Amino acid sequence: MAGAVLADYVIRRRMNPYLITDKSRAVGVLDGVAGLSRLIGIGAILLVVTGIAMLSIFKGAVGAALWFRIKMVLVVLVALNGAVILRRNSDRMKVLLQSGDDRNNAAILGLKRRMGVYHGIELLLFLAIFILSVFKF
Repeated sequence: MAGAVLADYVIRRRMNPYLITDKSRAVGVLDGVAGLSRLIGIGAILLVVTGIAMLSIFKGAVGAALWFRIKMVLVVLVALNGAVILRRNSDRMKVLLQSGDDRNNAAILGLKRRMGVYHGIELLLFLAIFILSVFKF
């Protein structure tokens, strides 16, 4: 899941120079990354399923640990962040780019900034999940 978010970030960074100057090319790149949001969702579902399996295998001992509860909440937040923010902003960006209207440039740049915030939040959530998994405090 983190790999799909990283790939989405890198591809969108490559797309940024074309947002204003070559909108048709930016739409092509956006179509190419459309499947990554599905991968992020599948990864989140797998993390939740493996968390439930962990509870089952260890007979609930892990569920009593504070680190595990926090981690599962963070995993759900990652999934919701990807499902709601990423998809909504990607769809809106595609509509604005396909219109080809230069009056939409301010809205396009605003969405670009929001996507940067999205990727920053995802990075922090993954970092917190990693820290909770390693240190288990």
